[in-house]
Amino acid sequence: CGDKSMLIDAGPNSGEKELLKYLNSTGIKKLDYVIATHPHEDHIGGMDKVIENFKIGTMYMPKKTANTKTFKYMVQAMNKANIKPKSPTPGEKFKLGDAVCEILAPNSGEYASTNNYSIVMKLTYGKNSFLFTGDAEVLSEKEILAKGFNISCDVLKLGHHGSRSSTSDAFLKKANPSCAVADCETGNDYGHPHKETVDKIGRAS
Repeated sequence: CGDKSMLIDAGPNSGEKELLKYLNSTGIKKLDYVIATHPHEDHIGGMDKVIENFKIGTMYMPKKTANTKTFKYMVQAMNKANIKPKSPTPGEKFKLGDAVCEILAPNSGEYASTNNYSIVMKLTYGKNSFLFTGDAEVLSEKEILAKGFNISCDVLKLGHHGSRSSTSDAFLKKANPSCAVADCETGNDYGHPHKETVDKIGRAS
């Protein structure tokens, strides 16, 4: 937004070259904000390379670790770059140029599912708004609704790649997006986006 840049997640290890190629093609030298939504490989796989190749302003991470090489490499890169991550606080807002970002989740200290530690964020730019949900599942959605956050949006990045674990009827109704995006690989092993989610969005449109 303007001369400010933000990166939400960094894809899997297998996509690091594509990610760096894309970021370099935009002419970006600094990422003012980097959000590592939660410590799963398909979300932080390329983060170590991003940290090594770009100047990082503020980095947000939930208070959740992982016993994986991917997580270890990210932390090593952060330590080398002297990056001290911020923990997300629901209700906290920050500006990205003329856009306003508000953190909506996670709202609890502990979850059985790592997906529910996902940082959920709403970005508002003028009259347009975007809801980025990481892999947040129905439990996290319920907490967001219970807190009374305004999740109305134009574009909804479907939770957990369009899995049936996310996008509850209540959450979708409140968000009421004009566009929903399922971020997943064609022919993936998980069957994402799940038919239940696609049908639900079809009924809501």
